[in-house]
Amino acid sequence: MSSERLIHTPKLVLSGSITKHGIEILDQLESSKASAQSSLLSFCLPFNPYRTSLNKNFLPFDEIIWCQLSSTADSLGGQPIMDVTYVDPKASPVRPNQVSIQIKNSKDSISQLSNNDSQETDLSQLILSKAYKAHKVSPSILVVINPHGGQGKAIEIYENQILPILRAANVTVQYMETKYHEHAVDIARELDVSRYDIIACCSGDGIPHQIINGFYERPDRGLSAFDNIAVTQLPCGSGNALTLSTYGSNDAALSTFLMLKAEPTKLDLMAVSQGSRPTKLSFLSQCFGIIADSDIGTEHLRWMGSIRFELGVVKKVLSRATYPCDIYVDYIAENKNDLEDHFNKHNAKDALTTESISSSSKKGLFKSIVPSDLELRGAPLNEEPPINWVKLPNSVTKNLSIFYVGKMPYISSDTQFFPAALPNDASMDMVVTDINTSIMETTKILLSIDKGLHVHSDKVLHAKIRNYRLVPRLKSTKDHYISIDGESFPFEPLQVEILPGILTALLPNGSFVETSFAK
Repeated sequence: MSSERLIHTPKLVLSGSITKHGIEILDQLESSKASAQSSLLSFCLPFNPYRTSLNKNFLPFDEIIWCQLSSTADSLGGQPIMDVTYVDPKASPVRPNQVSIQIKNSKDSISQLSNNDSQETDLSQLILSKAYKAHKVSPSILVVINPHGGQGKAIEIYENQILPILRAANVTVQYMETKYHEHAVDIARELDVSRYDIIACCSGDGIPHQIINGFYERPDRGLSAFDNIAVTQLPCGSGNALTLSTYGSNDAALSTFLMLKAEPTKLDLMAVSQGSRPTKLSFLSQCFGIIADSDIGTEHLRWMGSIRFELGVVKKVLSRATYPCDIYVDYIAENKNDLEDHFNKHNAKDALTTESISSSSKKGLFKSIVPSDLELRGAPLNEEPPINWVKLPNSVTKNLSIFYVGKMPYISSDTQFFPAALPNDASMDMVVTDINTSIMETTKILLSIDKGLHVHSDKVLHAKIRNYRLVPRLKSTKDHYISIDGESFPFEPLQVEILPGILTALLPNGSFVETSFAK
């Protein structure tokens, strides 16, 4: 340690007043009695938040992640001094910061702010209750990390960007690395669900897929796990669709902060049935055609980065590749007008917010899932589909180029493929194109995907569906793929059914990030 770090600098103390929405900074004070030991610790402890002078006159509760009585509480006139840890989500880099604030409120005003609740007259508890609203303070988090994710940088991302914020928020963390293929399935299947509030998947989209299916393999089909543990993703992989759709960022530190502040929200899942294997759950998407082949089929070129996928798509488009199949659909909204009506109806914000209800009653808002919620109701694959399912025209399916169904708006940082996707509207979004569209028109459609505008094209079939069946009709299966949540599945018929409100996830304000469809 350098000698400069041992020099005692008087601790900067601010004076402030607690208001309805945060702490108003009134003045800056200097504590002449600040402990030299405290200053030394602020340099030495590995996860101590950065001390800051706070270059603003208001600290909103939304930015506060921890608060406790300062060790210098009696050094300035006996009024309480609080060490407040916060994160500025607009800063670069995003990191935890700490300031000491002498609270100037009278006892009466504190009582009013706490709604006369005697249990919240303790200042730290009052501030934390305002900071987290109905969210749990200091949750217990199981971190499941794929050490090979993010081109081998997952552990570095976790240690440098994620862990400092978790430590600063006084979160209880258990850390587990995956050791083998589908290890996360085994972790989730054997997990003691009473020990954790959150499973944070520090990975790409593969680990969330495994955790969800590990729950589904439990003796109770995951009933207790799905209700009691929130599954989220902190971006440490190459594909981070869950993070992008829930937190709107690929920044691991920012996503960690948003996770702590997000609402537990129920998400729909999709049950994928194929004849050769047990039913699997999908949280993200199923893909057949150009995009599946350009993604899974170029895995050996992953070292090239995202360009390998783009080159694959260009090659398929220019060669006018087709993917003959039969598709049977159980529609909810078949045309664009009906789909827009459905979106507007289900996108409306609920009047009950976390500000107006307690965490215990918030949990009670979720109807506990029961065994029948996980039952499959469609006809088996070896039988004809139900008569109310519509077979897509042969003019489309014989010339199909893209078949893509999903539940999340973003599949990558620059791909807003399902802009009308909603967390729990009991539907899937389906996008279909065929080669009856010219190369010029197809190129225009693909170039508009980043903004989610492709779904407005009259050359794109965009619908809300409840269930579907896909039967590939290609003469050869060589170099062709079916992708489920970004993973390669057997190239054979599949049937997918929506399972409404099964997964507990974490969403700021209970919604996916805003898309072009909501504007």
